[in-house]
Amino acid sequence: MSGPLSAVLAAFEGGASSLDEVAARTGLSDDVVRTSVDHLRRMGRIEARELSMGCPSGGCGSCASGTVDGAAGCGSTGPAQTRRGPVLVQLGLRRSG
Repeated sequence: MSGPLSAVLAAFEGGASSLDEVAARTGLSDDVVRTSVDHLRRMGRIEARELSMGCPSGGCGSCASGTVDGAAGCGSTGPAQTRRGPVLVQLGLRRSG
């Protein structure tokens, strides 16, 4: 195996499920892992899928970025229909076929 792209792909093939886990398995810096993942995504070798969109139906109090008092933690004045704030993205190997 040679180079960071191969190492990152091997980490995902080995079951890594987060950028931190890829960095730990490969010994690469966070910056190199992020850059490699971005490049591999553009090449179509891995895919990134957004797992959430918009505000939760329970309002800001049920949002992961909400504050303890139920206010919006993302800077919004209240629940919105469009995406704001943190978004969970799932990375994985692109499966052919």
